[in-house]
Amino acid sequence: MKEIETKIIDFDEKSLRESLKNSGARYAGKVTQRRVVFDAMPDTTEKHEIFRIRTNGIITTLTWKFRDETIKGFDNTEELEVEVSDFDKTVDIISKLWNGIKPYHQENTFEKWDYKGVEIAIIQWPLVPPYLELEGKSEKQIRNVINELGIKGEVIGNIGLWYVFDRYGQHGKDAGDLHL
Repeated sequence: MKEIETKIIDFDEKSLRESLKNSGARYAGKVTQRRVVFDAMPDTTEKHEIFRIRTNGIITTLTWKFRDETIKGFDNTEELEVEVSDFDKTVDIISKLWNGIKPYHQENTFEKWDYKGVEIAIIQWPLVPPYLELEGKSEKQIRNVINELGIKGEVIGNIGLWYVFDRYGQHGKDAGDLHL
């Protein structure tokens, strides 16, 4: 399944929150997420394949992602995701499958809003300023929401987390343990 999303960095958080509230966007909550990532292609820069186990304490998912950053736009990522019942056991299973690949243990906060079928997430990681992710059914739908809400910032496409860290002088920090 194609994941259609973009990240926006250097945005005005206060202005965005006002736009979301005034537009009638639905606040869907803020959670701290814990995740373990297995990087199946650690030495590449344009193509990325990962397995991720993520939990917000209520829902736990196992996700496979393959991103080809030679393809520009919002739809350069294949993603398969399934809900699983046990975070630690799923990490153990993937660890056995990927014996020898050191996983990254990471935490972030994720504040979600829904507006006209587009999921808008304000994401905070250690070491870098907050950034946005907008996910929808099409690039056009996402761009319309960006325009309607007047979101200012740098639209960087569906590019890896490494770019965000690199942009703020934290080269390679996304590929390691990160705790809030």
